[in-house]
Amino acid sequence: MSSQSSSTLNFVGYGPDYGRRGSFFSSPTFVLIILNVLVFILMLISGDAGDCSSSTCQLLAQENDLVLGGFYWQLFTSMFVHFGFTHIIFNMFALYYFGRLNETTFTAPKFLTIYLASGLLGSVMTLVLLPAATLSGGASGAIFGLVGSYVAVARRAQHMGFALVYAVLLFVQSSLLPGVNIFAHLFGLIGGLVLGLVLSAGGGSHGYSVNYTYPT
Repeated sequence: MSSQSSSTLNFVGYGPDYGRRGSFFSSPTFVLIILNVLVFILMLISGDAGDCSSSTCQLLAQENDLVLGGFYWQLFTSMFVHFGFTHIIFNMFALYYFGRLNETTFTAPKFLTIYLASGLLGSVMTLVLLPAATLSGGASGAIFGLVGSYVAVARRAQHMGFALVYAVLLFVQSSLLPGVNIFAHLFGLIGGLVLGLVLSAGGGSHGYSVNYTYPT
């Protein structure tokens, strides 16, 4: 005859809390992914072949000379425009990963502030630093904002060195690809770092708990 009792181990870490309760639409990450995919589908329906040939893409993507001519909304809408399947697949994977990381720390309003403000900063610096004929689009500037805010949170968790090295390596690797807007990445990263530091100031522990039960 034997008896069993259970003991529980609690681990605290920094990463996506996949066990968190809530509806699908309570996650800002999933909402943003849906919006990006819907815009991409709209572009496909409009006849886009990945070269921004559709009227939808031309209206929403950032073309610097058009922005200077009064199409100011493109600074914002270009964050939801992607040029081809590879572009959106890689960006949505990165958005999912870093979005879920940041959801463990920031409320939805703070999360969206970091994401949208970082993306907008990247768009503005694209307008300032690149030629008037430049065509730009994609969520990567905003996503690098989430990378920056993750670095800010890791700093508070005393893992700043590892997170910063990771962010720099990710920035360098992605920016070496052809056709990449390095300024959107760089200023998105900086914007997210600053906002992450500001918006996480004064908070307590940002870890999540994982419980394991084993028989003894």
